[in-house]
Amino acid sequence: MNNLVKENREKINRFDIEFYKNEKNYQIVSALAALKTTNDIQASFLKEEKNLDKGDYALRLYALLQALFVSIDSLYAIAYGLTKSRSFININANADLRLLKYIRNDVVGHPSNRMVSDDIAFCVLDDNSITKEEFNYYIYSKEEIEKKTVKIKDILNSYYEEANNLLDNLYEIATKAKTDNIYEDLIEKIINDYMNDRNYSNNLNKLIEAYKEIYPNAKKGQHRLLWRYDVINKLASYKCHNSNEKELINYCIGIELFKLYELVNSIDYDITMNKRNPKYVSALFRMLNKNSNLSYLIDNLKETDHPLFYSSINKLYNEAVRLDNVNVRDYLKMIKKAYSNGQEEIVFGLSLPFRQYIRK
Repeated sequence: MNNLVKENREKINRFDIEFYKNEKNYQIVSALAALKTTNDIQASFLKEEKNLDKGDYALRLYALLQALFVSIDSLYAIAYGLTKSRSFININANADLRLLKYIRNDVVGHPSNRMVSDDIAFCVLDDNSITKEEFNYYIYSKEEIEKKTVKIKDILNSYYEEANNLLDNLYEIATKAKTDNIYEDLIEKIINDYMNDRNYSNNLNKLIEAYKEIYPNAKKGQHRLLWRYDVINKLASYKCHNSNEKELINYCIGIELFKLYELVNSIDYDITMNKRNPKYVSALFRMLNKNSNLSYLIDNLKETDHPLFYSSINKLYNEAVRLDNVNVRDYLKMIKKAYSNGQEEIVFGLSLPFRQYIRK
């Protein structure tokens, strides 16, 4: 672990902070400074110290969780400062780090006001359980008392592995010229092919090949463009059983292609998709409009890692069954099946239309 901490410090120091000061790019300056500070905090946590009482352990744990939270925020800030895109990286693809923000909010951020299963819950840290290796806390709700055990070194290992790899990629961006014109030309062709029902995959593959030439160490979990490319491929290989499923899959692929356009050009796609909503999506939106008491559930479905995602899918599914709404039932059944099979990309892709719903 100490080697990872040292490596992290070296990778941060490679960036020329004086250059960014002269350029008045204070976002990157502040983010690099924060990373140096939080890395020192994390290194301090790992020091061997004797005669610590539970207050000392609690203080160190609070500092560690907040430092990790700030570290991740700073990495996103550097990425945005270099690429002007908030979606360039995706640290949340790492399961441990995806849970970190919830752990931090449970323990440090808002322990007396957390949402669990549509109700307020309360989190209590077990001060006596804190060690350098792990700690426990409890979530109290009307339904149950849930014990959480957090392995500290698992989180630290995940952070440093992701952060060190990401810093390499960001350093490449800072020191290499980007081939923006190539990307822009290819993404225009891709969108044009898709809108005219032509094969878009050849140009899409060329785009990814060009991207990997610039970022040879890029991993799909950290780079949104590669992640969305993987989602598109998984959707394209989905085995459809009827025309409604095929229509839905094609529509979701289109949403992802437009997201690629936004990533490449660092602007919102301002041209209409010019394709009607699939039957499954229209049916879901109509059901939500007619049953306004259900529309709040859509807020839990815009992020597939939301703690209430699956329970909200189930509630909508059960309501569709009760209302004998076959189209909505079949749509949500596709998501439930992919979720149960651990097909994260399929779940994400099929859930994209949820973000387009506007409450009435």
